[in-house]
Amino acid sequence: MHRTFSTHGVRWLRSLSVEFRPSRSLSNRASFLPLRSSGIISAYPYWRRQFSKQSDTSASLDADDEHPESAEILQDLRARHHYHHDKDAGKLHEVYVLEPDFKWGRNRFRAVTSQHRLDEACALVESIESWKVAGRSIESVRRMDRKTFFGKGKIEELNERFKEMKNSSSPFDSVLIDVAQLNNWQHTQLEDIWDVKVYDRFGVVLQIFKERAKTAEAKIQVELAELPYIRSRLVHRGSFDQQRGGTHTIGGSGETILEKQRRILFEREIRLKKKLYAIKKQREHVRHDRQKRHVPTVAVVGYTNAGKTTLIKALTDEAKMQPEDKLFATLDVTAHPGKLPSGMTVLFIDTVGFVSDLPPELVESFSATLEDISDSVVIFHLSFYTQDLVVHVRDVSHPECDAQLDDVMTVLEKQLSIKAPLMETMIEAQNKIDLCNDKNFQVRSGVLSDRRTKISAVNKTGLSELRAMVEKGIIASTGRQVKKLVFPPDGPQLSWLYHETTVQDTSADEDGNIVATVVMDEAARKKYQAKFGKID
Repeated sequence: MHRTFSTHGVRWLRSLSVEFRPSRSLSNRASFLPLRSSGIISAYPYWRRQFSKQSDTSASLDADDEHPESAEILQDLRARHHYHHDKDAGKLHEVYVLEPDFKWGRNRFRAVTSQHRLDEACALVESIESWKVAGRSIESVRRMDRKTFFGKGKIEELNERFKEMKNSSSPFDSVLIDVAQLNNWQHTQLEDIWDVKVYDRFGVVLQIFKERAKTAEAKIQVELAELPYIRSRLVHRGSFDQQRGGTHTIGGSGETILEKQRRILFEREIRLKKKLYAIKKQREHVRHDRQKRHVPTVAVVGYTNAGKTTLIKALTDEAKMQPEDKLFATLDVTAHPGKLPSGMTVLFIDTVGFVSDLPPELVESFSATLEDISDSVVIFHLSFYTQDLVVHVRDVSHPECDAQLDDVMTVLEKQLSIKAPLMETMIEAQNKIDLCNDKNFQVRSGVLSDRRTKISAVNKTGLSELRAMVEKGIIASTGRQVKKLVFPPDGPQLSWLYHETTVQDTSADEDGNIVATVVMDEAARKKYQAKFGKID
């Protein structure tokens, strides 16, 4: 039952952290439905109908489809709440990196040492164009302060250090506190105290994604991840906006500046989701066509910079692939055909890498890039589709290899909810053995011994064993079988088999008949039997 509210009531509801937006009813009265501040809308009939429309769903991300005033407000919000935007392009940003070393609470049980987390945080900063680490330190945190993160004594200590640096030859214009995400009070208070931009891991990773996203889909996903981030800052900073007219209405419309900003962000999110929906529908058509052709897919996953792209290039000999030694070098999912020992063609899917403390919002936004993995969970229940396989690439030369394993498994199992069939058949490629001093090293594994192998993607060591392992996994998971078929040499069978199956070998028997060894799935087997007779 929808309730109607007065204008005063609507303004009061909008001031809450839970947003309310109009829905259309048969009586044409303004009724309201509660929407979670995360912007999730699919549960509500009116917005679902609007969201599912496919007309005018161009993937273009230009602001041309925004009202000029809305586009200006969006640009202002990004400049105010984000760390790096177009006008800063080419400008050198010098960042001081603070790594908290928690002495109390659940954070003290982190598997990764503070030093290695600091190294990774610095690598994240350095991977952004024109960003440089100006200084770094590990700081003890006995109790995290709700408003300033660090306690009063630590804040004073850092103030003195930063003053000395600003007056010396080591200036900096920003600070990264290496936690998943600062709360809104902490972010605001620290920027006021230090008079510099303050980042958390969410913001830095988001900036990397913004810089690396090339396709329309990736750009949409990045913006969908950042819009809730901006909106959450607006909700919290509403009290500060009073001094800037944040509670004043606009032109007698009854809408405050803060309400207008929220509305524009909400409308932008709806528009982006419509565009992403259209792209996903196109992806489904491509995937469905691939499945009709019974081409198996192998999703290659792993921690960022573990060597996924290098491995796929080694397996497929695709010259266009250019692996890079940097974090999040791959943001756009790409498919690359490769041959297995039997001659079977499979598609290796290059995916986005993971990182520790990857914010859930980024995982959610980029879950579409992993649809080729999760889609096989659905395929598992549909016998006429092709089952996929997952290869987990690990950098076993990394000192925190075991902790990286935990991070990847957490994302796959808990955040992406990859189901048991794929997890149980997953293959582990222990990469970069060429960088290991001890060739007999042992690392904790996430799979059984018959589903893991040591490789060097750079030197192409161990790739034959990996290909054989992948082929075995594909045959087992897709129901494919190796069959020997005997038929006359002048019949159409051989030509049909080359077109519909993988022909491993052909020979002639004593009677002059052709003996063909083929790999075929259930659909091909049924077609063959219907056309040429029963297979023994």
